[in-house]
Formats: sequence, structure tokens, C-alpha cells
Amino acid sequence: MKSVGYGKGYQYAHDLESKVADMQCLPDNLRDRVYYRPTAEGSEREFAERLKQIRERRKQASHEEKKGKDKS
Repeated sequence: MKSVGYGKGYQYAHDLESKVADMQCLPDNLRDRVYYRPTAEGSEREFAERLKQIRERRKQASHEEKKGKDKS
């Protein structure tokens, strides 16, 4: 399957140091849709902080990827 390009560009989050993969898995029309909005109550506060970290890491990785493409 690899010989025909299956899985090309796939990032396995558990293998990454940050544990956050910067890849789009949803169709373009669903890309920025938010499905879960944690509250500031109880453990959801912790979920909110983790989601914030993930968004920041993805944004940073996307920015770094664009910088790399600009150099080529």
C-alpha cells in the first residue's frame, strides 16, 4: 500500500514529541468547526487548557511548515 502512496503524510501523534499531529483529517468545509466547548467548571477546565495547548501547537507547526515551503 505504501508503494501507491497510501498513508503519505500521515502523522502518528503518539510518535511525536508534542503528541499533537498537524494534519487535517476533516473535509475543508468542516476544518475550523468546533464541536466541543468545555466550561470552566470542574475537570472541563483542564480539558479547556489542553485544547488551548493543542491549538497553539498546531498553529505553530502550521506556521513553521509555511516558512519551510517559502524557502523552497
